[in-house]
Amino acid sequence: MSTNLRPPFTVDLSVEEFRAHYWYKQELAAICRQHGLPASGTKAELEERLVHFLTGTAEPAAAPRAKATNLRRKATNPPISLETRLIPDGFKFNKEAREFFQNYYGVQKFSFTKEMAAALRDAEARGDYAMTVADLIAVYESSRKRGKQSGVPATAEEKTYQWNAFVRDFHADPRTKKWKNKMEIAAFLWRQVRDRKGAKQYDPSLVDEFREQIGRIERG
Repeated sequence: MSTNLRPPFTVDLSVEEFRAHYWYKQELAAICRQHGLPASGTKAELEERLVHFLTGTAEPAAAPRAKATNLRRKATNPPISLETRLIPDGFKFNKEAREFFQNYYGVQKFSFTKEMAAALRDAEARGDYAMTVADLIAVYESSRKRGKQSGVPATAEEKTYQWNAFVRDFHADPRTKKWKNKMEIAAFLWRQVRDRKGAKQYDPSLVDEFREQIGRIERG
């Protein structure tokens, strides 16, 4: 039997094994409820809560993202541009932000998505002060295409922050720019990373490892 198969969550599971596998937010919340733990918070917070549970240590009283959230909310946000940093510049999902996206896409109506809100919460949880409006646009556009790709979570509970980061890094790789079926290839590579041990992030070596499969996707 493959050692890459994810084991069930039990009190005897090691932290190393827990972190080595991919868990959906919905699964983490269910595990927390099963063991009498609070089931609210971001995916990152749920993971850390379960790590503390497995190690028998107390969870910090303050939410990990509290500092970043307070900074963002108190900041006086300047006029929005692609370079606007979400946290230090005080980005908010308000009328001004909606007008920016309407002008950017040349539409009369624009609706913020749950994926965009999840990405902002994730940036706060990770203390990612460098994330910009341009990154948020990448999340928005990838989430619109993601629903058309098989095997990639699409529901609100199953949305993954790792996927957002994976797509950003995938697009940043110069070798991916020439492909016409980029999102299909990104979804395929994500599934390979998602279902095996190791970091759930994009690595350029994936292009070499799955060169044949990528070629078949490109040829349709």
